[in-house]
Amino acid sequence: MSLSNNRKSKIQNPKSKIDLLALDLDGTILDDTFKISPRVQAALQAAVNTGVRVTIATGRPVAVTRPFVEAVGVNAPVVAMQGGEIYDFATEMMLYRLTLPHDLGCALTRLEQHFPAWQVVVYANPALYVSAIRYSQDFYAALLGTNLAVHADLCAALDGREPEKVLYIIPPQDAEIALRELTRLAGDRATVVQSHALFVEVNPLNAQKGAGLARLAADLDIPRERVMAIGDQDNDTTMIEWAGLGVAMGNGSTASKAVADWIAPPIGEDGAAVAIEKFILGAEV
Repeated sequence: MSLSNNRKSKIQNPKSKIDLLALDLDGTILDDTFKISPRVQAALQAAVNTGVRVTIATGRPVAVTRPFVEAVGVNAPVVAMQGGEIYDFATEMMLYRLTLPHDLGCALTRLEQHFPAWQVVVYANPALYVSAIRYSQDFYAALLGTNLAVHADLCAALDGREPEKVLYIIPPQDAEIALRELTRLAGDRATVVQSHALFVEVNPLNAQKGAGLARLAADLDIPRERVMAIGDQDNDTTMIEWAGLGVAMGNGSTASKAVADWIAPPIGEDGAAVAIEKFILGAEV
């Protein structure tokens, strides 16, 4: 466990209690089997019992996030779709939503023709569209959800609609080229980020976890310095950096660790629980 030099003083002299805790899912509180460990669950419940508002900040759509809401003990609206959506499960209301331009969405679908090893997934509420089934149903269900539709022409599947995002399932060794190609194609019209070893995403401008968390905190009237965020991937960097207390997992990416106030142990050592116990519950760890 270590501190990033650029923000070290804030941790040594904390001035505010935590009122809002934002958690990434995969690699942060969900292991490779999509389970939350008993220690992490206990720490989350203890945080809720102290009055902390707990939310999830994820790239997943709302429907796929739903199963984790109860397990995590969520008691605040959820930041979904990399910050492009804010959804209140308590009232079943969409509070905020961003989309990509239709023409850009169509252009993005055509990359599958040039890079056949990549699978394009188009998010167009209420369905997710793929041109073919390439992976197991368990894979799709765990990471993308069950509302998957097959359409040979993904642009036609949009039927004039604006997609929430376009995701690419890629071989891990293709991440660099995927980021480069998608950034070139998206230009200044969208945000490109790697969210998983197998995923590179194109999201609407301002669809970032940091912006979504800032919007949620403002809605809840919670100041930035009382917000804690925990994540592990490049797509978590904006919320780790924005939060008054940003925590990167020990198994996290170089970028996530570079902006963190504190680096927790890896997920295999219940790093999220350690961070919650230390900074919210006041335990000596």
